[in-house]
Amino acid sequence: MRKQWEQIQGIYIHIPFCMQKCLYCDFASFAGKSKLMHQYALTLADEIRRRAGEMPISKRATVFFGGGTPSLLPIDDLKMIINVLKETELWREPAEVTMEMNPGTVDFAKLCQYREMGIDRVSFGVQSLNDNELKTIGRLHTASEALKVIEQASKAGFERISADLIYGLPSQTLATFKDTLATIVDSAISHLSVYGLTVEEETQLAAMLAKGSLVLPSEEEAEMMYDHNIRYLEEHGLYRYEISNFARAGQESLHNLVYWHYLPYYGFGSSACSYNGKQRMTNVADIESYIRGAVPNIEQLPARTSLAEFMFLGLRTTEGINLSIAKERFGVDVMAMFGQEIEKYINKEMLSFDSAENNLKLTKLGMKFGNEIFELFL
Repeated sequence: MRKQWEQIQGIYIHIPFCMQKCLYCDFASFAGKSKLMHQYALTLADEIRRRAGEMPISKRATVFFGGGTPSLLPIDDLKMIINVLKETELWREPAEVTMEMNPGTVDFAKLCQYREMGIDRVSFGVQSLNDNELKTIGRLHTASEALKVIEQASKAGFERISADLIYGLPSQTLATFKDTLATIVDSAISHLSVYGLTVEEETQLAAMLAKGSLVLPSEEEAEMMYDHNIRYLEEHGLYRYEISNFARAGQESLHNLVYWHYLPYYGFGSSACSYNGKQRMTNVADIESYIRGAVPNIEQLPARTSLAEFMFLGLRTTEGINLSIAKERFGVDVMAMFGQEIEKYINKEMLSFDSAENNLKLTKLGMKFGNEIFELFL
């Protein structure tokens, strides 16, 4: 019987189209290219057909439509992609099928269509429920539109509803963040991803901050938002299962757990990445180049790199890592190789090790300063 890491466990489909580029975004997404959507969908379907037999696949492999804004794709193009996944037997009995969408790009009728097509989980890019903050970062929806679409998704039959939030936004205060958090928790969501704002080079946000036309909250304020978020969600039944992700019982993102457990996955579409256990393959980001058939970049992963990635991805989860699995997969005794450094962080109460279970995980303090620990394994 094949081990989990010997077969594909997840399928990612990248839809790179957006109505407008947000100020902070450095993802491979593009506004003003809607005329390419149908040709892009045809190219994506061809890629799926061509690559479907590359590796054995679990019949329960998750499916995730991400972007960009997948909900901008015409329904007929989405149906075609799903049909090709089924024809190639990549979509058999998926444990979960998620679609990312932005408020303002879907309505009740469209949500019902998605549900009928087999999508059973939706993830909304909410980011904030303060209209001033939304406008400042270039989001097109309002707070009331975000709350309305969450309610509509629930009425359309979605029991698994996720939302993304960002803290540390320009003009955001602890008080406005608290309001956003309280309101979203009272909605129909069962999963929440909460990220600290990262200012990426080459984004509009970076340029505006450099000019002084926007100002971020202080580091102290951002840390207070982080601390409040951890405490508040725990008190309100959304438990932390990964550094930035929180869920009601049984509502974890199964697709994202494929990444955090460092299991093989397919990625289809421009800029999409695939991992087969030994190498990583990344498609070209430019839509036109992808349609023209640009050759993907293939990176052979040395065993040492694979072990490092397995460690810092797994340590992002609150369950941590079973070091017996690390030994089985990579032939390395982690405690023998990194024991001294790990011991340092155990003494600082940032890591904990259960020798009976051979399990290593971050403590609550370690979760706050995870990047420092991840560097041990690089």
